[in-house]
Amino acid sequence: MEPSRNVRALGRLMRWPGLNTGRHKGRFYRNSLMLILLIASIPGLITGIVMYQLVVGRMENEFNQMHQKQIENRARNVDDQLAYLEMTLSHWAFEPRFGNALRTLDFVYYFNETQEIVTTLYVLQGSHPLIKSAQLYLQEPKPILFNRDYTELKDDAKNQAYDRYLTMGNHVYWTDWVASQSSDKSLTEQNSLLHTDPGNALVLVHKIPGESINPFGALIITLDNEKVGSLLKTLTPYDEGSTFLMDPEGNTLVTGNPIAGRADLAFEQQLKEEVALHPDSHSFLFKYEDETYSVSYGSLSRIDSDWTYVSAAPLTSVTSPVKLVSKIIVIASAGSLLLGLVLSWFASRRIYSPVARMLHLLTPGRNETTTDIRLDEFQLLEQQWNELTSQSLTAHRQLQEQLPHLRDSFVLQLVQGHLYAYNEQDLQQRMRNLGFEVEGQQFLLLQMYFTGYAQLQGRFGSQDTGLVTFAAVNIIEEVAKNYFSQISVMNFHDLSSAMLVIAPEGEPVKSQALLWGHELVDVLGQTLKMNVTVMVSRPAASPQELPGIFVEMEQAVAYRSVEDGSQILDLEDEQCFRRTEEASYPLGLEREILQAIRLGKKAEAERVLEQFMTEVTRAGSTEFQVQQMMLQLLGSIQHMMLQTGVTPYKLFGGCNMYERLCTIREPAQMMKWMIGEVLLPYVQEIEMRSQEPLKQVVERTMLFIDENYRNELSLESCADAEQMTPYALSKAFKQVSGMNFIDYLTRVRMDAAKQLLRETTMKINDIAGAVGYQHSYFNRIFKKQEGLTPSQYRDQWLGK
Repeated sequence: MEPSRNVRALGRLMRWPGLNTGRHKGRFYRNSLMLILLIASIPGLITGIVMYQLVVGRMENEFNQMHQKQIENRARNVDDQLAYLEMTLSHWAFEPRFGNALRTLDFVYYFNETQEIVTTLYVLQGSHPLIKSAQLYLQEPKPILFNRDYTELKDDAKNQAYDRYLTMGNHVYWTDWVASQSSDKSLTEQNSLLHTDPGNALVLVHKIPGESINPFGALIITLDNEKVGSLLKTLTPYDEGSTFLMDPEGNTLVTGNPIAGRADLAFEQQLKEEVALHPDSHSFLFKYEDETYSVSYGSLSRIDSDWTYVSAAPLTSVTSPVKLVSKIIVIASAGSLLLGLVLSWFASRRIYSPVARMLHLLTPGRNETTTDIRLDEFQLLEQQWNELTSQSLTAHRQLQEQLPHLRDSFVLQLVQGHLYAYNEQDLQQRMRNLGFEVEGQQFLLLQMYFTGYAQLQGRFGSQDTGLVTFAAVNIIEEVAKNYFSQISVMNFHDLSSAMLVIAPEGEPVKSQALLWGHELVDVLGQTLKMNVTVMVSRPAASPQELPGIFVEMEQAVAYRSVEDGSQILDLEDEQCFRRTEEASYPLGLEREILQAIRLGKKAEAERVLEQFMTEVTRAGSTEFQVQQMMLQLLGSIQHMMLQTGVTPYKLFGGCNMYERLCTIREPAQMMKWMIGEVLLPYVQEIEMRSQEPLKQVVERTMLFIDENYRNELSLESCADAEQMTPYALSKAFKQVSGMNFIDYLTRVRMDAAKQLLRETTMKINDIAGAVGYQHSYFNRIFKKQEGLTPSQYRDQWLGK
C-alpha cells in the first residue's frame, strides 16, 4: 500500500466509533495511576528529609579534606608551569647565539643573524602558552631591542627603563615591572623587583650571557596576566571563591579574579590575616559574612623568592546541590500526587499521541499561522511526505554526480597505502558503497609515465606539466572505456598517472591491458606528440595487495631504459628490467667539464656536457644509472665551486639541488636543467668576481700545469714564465681558482695517477714517474690525499 493510502487509512481508523471506548477506560487508568504515584511518593519523602538533615553536615568536613588534597595537586601543576618557564629561559640564555659575540656584532650588516635572533624569540614566545611576549635587550654595543623586529632604542627614557633590568635582582629574577609601560616617574622609584599592583604582568628576566658575571643584555619574558589568572583559577574547584598569589611581604602578585570590587578586596585582605593566624596548618575553615569557606594555602619556591598561594572555596558550592536535590525530592514526591490527578484526565486522550509525534517529526516548524486551516493532520502528513521524497531524490542525484570524484579519491588513497588500517572486509564494503563490483573480481594496476615534454616547449610552457598530464589522463579514460568495464584513473599532475582495472576472475585482463597499451601509445603520439611508458602489474586477488604492487612499480620504473620512444613494460617480465652491465663513469669528460666551468668557458662546458650526456645515455642505460651519474657530476661541480670560493647554498638560493635533480626523469630535461640552473649561475658569479688580466695569467699557468705535470714544476719557474714574482702568481692563482698552486698541481697529478691505476696495469714505480713523483714520495702523498695507498686504491677499484 502507498504511504498516502496508509495515512488515510489511519485517519479513518482514528475516527472509527469503536475507539471512543477509550473514554470509559480513562477512569481505570486514572485510579490506577493515582495509587501507583501515591506508593512511589512515600520513599521519596523519607529520602529527601534524611538527606537534608544528616548528609549536609558531614559533607562539609569531608569536602575540606578533599579540597586540601585537590589544591595541593593543582598547586604542584602551577609550580611545574612556572619552573618550566625558568628552566626554558635559562636554556635559551646559555645558547651560543646569545653569547659574547652579540657585544660586537653589526646587526644591520649581518642581517641573517639578526633574523635568526628574531626567529628564536618567536620560538621562545610560542614554547609556552603563558608567555605573552619575549624580548631581547642589548646594552652594548648600543641599546637595541629585539621583539617582533630589530629596533634601535634612541629614546633616553626607554634606554633607562630597559637598563633597569640589568641593575635589578640577581642573574635570574622575577618582577612585575614592565619597561615598555614605564614612565619617567617610575625610573625614580626604588629598585624593587615586585610591585604591589596585581594588575601588572609577571616578568621573568635572565641576564646574558648566561655564564657571564658582567652581563650586557637580558632575555625578558612577559607573561599573559589573563592566562596566569586562568591557571591560578584552577586552584578553586568552583567558579565562586577567591584565589591569589602573594609575595613574602603579603602583597598580591596575581589574582584568579582580575575584575575585583571593593568587597572582593576586603575579603582578600581578611583572608590574608587569617592565613597569618594559621602558620602551621595548610587548611582551615573560615567564616565570612555568614558563609563558610574551605581555605588551602601553600608555598611556591621560585628562583629568587618564595611565593604563597591561597585558595578559598565556599562550602555552599558543594552542599547547596545536596540541599537542592533534597528539596526537589520532597517537592517532586508531593507534586507527583497532584500530577496523578492531572494525568488521569488526559489518559483517555493518549491514543492520539502517536499521530501527534509523527506530525511533530515530519513538520517540526509547523505553527497555526503558517498552516492551511483547510488541511487536517493526515493531509499535512501526506504533504510533508511528498516534500521529503522530493528532497531525497535531489540529494541522491547530487550524490551520483560526486560519486566519480569520491571513487577516484578512494582508489588513490588505497594504492598509496593510506588505508592500511582497514581489513579486507572493510575495503570491499567501502568499494561496494562507492559502486564498485568486487565479488569474484581481480585487480590490475597500470602506471603511465609521459616523456618527450622537452619537445613540446613550443606548444606548452615550462609550468604546464599539470595541464599536459590532465589532457593525457582524459585520453587514457576514453581509450580504457573500450577495453574494461570498471576503471579508476589517478592523476599525479607530474607527467605520470596510474589506473586501476577491476575485471572478473578468469578473464585475461593482462593481455587486454597490453593491447590497450599499444593503442594508448598510438593515440598519445598522434594527439599530444609525446611518448609514454606503460607498466603493467601482475593481477591481484585482493585490494590489500595493491599498495605493495604500487611500491614495486615505483621502484621498478627507475630501471627502465632511457632510450627515446614509447615502451610497454610487464612487471613480471624480468627481461624488461634486466640490469645491463654497469656503465663506467666518464671521469675524463667530467674533468673537462670542471675545467671549462672553472675557467668560465660556458660554451665549452655545454659542448662537453652534451658529450657526457651522450656517453651516459648510450643504448641499454637505465633511468637509475643516468640519474646516479648526473648526481655524481652535480656533486663534483659543487665541490669545485667550494674550492673556488663560491658557496653553492648561497648561489642556488638555499635550494636542495640533489632533490630537484631527482625529480627529473628525461635526460634532455636533465641537461637543460644542469646548464640553466647550475652552470650559468656559477659562470655569471665567476665573471663578476674575476679580473681579466689575472684570469688570463692563471689560465695559462693552469694549462701549462695540465700539459707538463709529468715534468718537474715549481711556482718559481711558472712565475718566471709569466714574468711575475712567485708571491704575485700565488696570490692571483688563489684568487682566481680558489686553491693554492701546489694544491692544484697535486690534484692534477693525483687525478692522472688514479686514471692510470684504474685503466692500466703499469707498476706503481712507473706510474709515480709518469706523473712527476719519486716512488717513496708518491706513496706518501697519495695516501695523504686519498686515505689509502696506490695498491689499495687499485684493488678497491677492481673489486678485490
